[in-house]
Amino acid sequence: MSRVDLLYKLADSIKNDKLRSVVYQYLNKVLDPGVEKCVEFEEAPGEIEEHHSYPGGLLEHSISVAYISSYIADLYENVYGFKMNKDLVISCSVLHDIYKVFEFEVDNGLIGRCRDYYYPHDARLSSEILVREGLPELAKCITEIHGYYGYTSIESLIVGLSDMLDAKFHSVIQAKIKNYLSRAGRGGLKEFYEFMKSREWVKKDVLERILITPP
Repeated sequence: MSRVDLLYKLADSIKNDKLRSVVYQYLNKVLDPGVEKCVEFEEAPGEIEEHHSYPGGLLEHSISVAYISSYIADLYENVYGFKMNKDLVISCSVLHDIYKVFEFEVDNGLIGRCRDYYYPHDARLSSEILVREGLPELAKCITEIHGYYGYTSIESLIVGLSDMLDAKFHSVIQAKIKNYLSRAGRGGLKEFYEFMKSREWVKKDVLERILITPP
């Protein structure tokens, strides 16, 4: 199963017809090669420097946040007895960063902010979902997890914490990888992008060697 298929599998689990339809609609949009974007979704970075800052990082981050959020929602229902909108949790986590395809670009092999883009990805996405789709709770969740307001629902809190967890987890690994490559004389950005896309770093023996490399 491809990574894109994993996102659609999560979308399939949404029971609310309206939410499921909207998630499909926006996933289809960012994956449509006919839609003008700064970078294709499967090549988009998650960030420029902080975490998942390599081609393909956005897709991995989106999947990870969605699965973490889904698991925590189930866990907290069982442990604390919370009654929550699991469909909202999944919808918000799958969509929360996908409009970065309009904000970032990969130009001559290097990641940067798209020169023709002036609006944060989350502001554009949440406003479209509010105005065009008429889904204020989903729009609010996307807005709150990006830090504009405090959390006002258990759903946005779960997605926000999942987002921070995955970002922190990967930023630690990414910093170690950059150090490892630098010590091996491969400290350039293009070398880093190539190494991340090679998926060598997910092998247990390789990652352990990276983690124990002295700073």
